[in-house]
Amino acid sequence: MDFYKIIHQNAGDMDTSSEADNITMTNWTFLQYWLCAAFTHCYFLWKYLSEKLPHLYQWSSQFPRNNKGQENIPAYKTVDIVAADGNKIVILLYRYHVEYKIEGRELYQPCLSYNSVENLDNDTFFLLLPIVDVMINYEYTSKNMMADLSRRLSETALPKEYIEEVASKLKLWLIDADGAEDEPLWFIWQETDDSLYGAICWPGEIDLFQQYNTAGKCVTGKYITIPDTIQEGEDAYLWGKHALAQWVSSLSLE
Repeated sequence: MDFYKIIHQNAGDMDTSSEADNITMTNWTFLQYWLCAAFTHCYFLWKYLSEKLPHLYQWSSQFPRNNKGQENIPAYKTVDIVAADGNKIVILLYRYHVEYKIEGRELYQPCLSYNSVENLDNDTFFLLLPIVDVMINYEYTSKNMMADLSRRLSETALPKEYIEEVASKLKLWLIDADGAEDEPLWFIWQETDDSLYGAICWPGEIDLFQQYNTAGKCVTGKYITIPDTIQEGEDAYLWGKHALAQWVSSLSLE
């Protein structure tokens, strides 16, 4: 599958049109945002970055905050990745996390093979990497993927001393399921003004949790059993998204 990029800004997102040009991995503030926001579910990478290269929200701080009642609706940019067949993969860039849509449908599971992105330019490769499932047409070893990721990271703004560790964490997440005994079915995220909350779907249950809070306020997570009447796949995803929204809304009322 071949792709090309169209980068634009949503009306009211930014004060300057030049910001769209900064969506590149050679811009350190954008790369720092991308590694934290796009790979939030990659725990080992997120932990490493929080210790070595803490995210200061320099790039995403340009996103205005827009509250509506108890719900935070963050402004976002979109980056359209357009396939050669005309189908569009839209990347929504929020303040604390990233979401994807394909032809208008929310994407909740990785769907691209590594083959489909390995020959793309560096920016497009990293923009699509969070939705790559290497088990599709699997033919990669830890060694050759590590070499590929290290080479690509060396062409970004990432300081040289961190390249091997970041590549290792990304490789671990892509090939070795981030060290988990069993992979979760999917992750979903929801932001408030100062927090990022998530939901992990496991067979039969959903784990609701707070990923982080900018003021350091901690919230205890909870498990919810998925009703037997809910089918797997998109039905479970939509149910989980609603459950996460209800939980976050209840926290704002406490």
